[in-house]
Amino acid sequence: MFFRLVILISIIMVTYSCDFISPSKTTLRNTSLLDTIVDYNDVDVYPLFLDCNNCDTSEKQNLCFEMELIRRLQKITRKNSLGASGAINETLMVDILVDIEGKISIVKIHKTPEIEAQIPELDSLLFDSFALLPATVQPSLKRGIPVNSMFTLPILISAKE
Repeated sequence: MFFRLVILISIIMVTYSCDFISPSKTTLRNTSLLDTIVDYNDVDVYPLFLDCNNCDTSEKQNLCFEMELIRRLQKITRKNSLGASGAINETLMVDILVDIEGKISIVKIHKTPEIEAQIPELDSLLFDSFALLPATVQPSLKRGIPVNSMFTLPILISAKE
């Protein structure tokens, strides 16, 4: 009787201990779980102008993209002069989208009522300026797939009377 009990306990231990010893199932399960987790707040590669391809880190690429975008917008907006009805020194925030095709567009302009009252044609100037940007932007990449990316661009509006 004792012998049968020992054999039964041994068979039960051998049967259930395989699940505890074998790490391959657990490792495969964790690996497949990690492959399905995607951080939607970060991208692997930021959008790039062709001038920024030689940057070696993603932080430098992002900085290059932002600086190049600002430089190109300043070049476009300097050609147009806006008149303000009074002195103004405000910052407006522009939410921009770089879509999967590399097109840059304005999503929303956050401005104060003071800016709206003093420079009513500012929205049309911004939309026209973004329309003149070149379509040579490489979109953001996440795991090698082009994705949309949003940025907030601060723009300082300063005018003297």
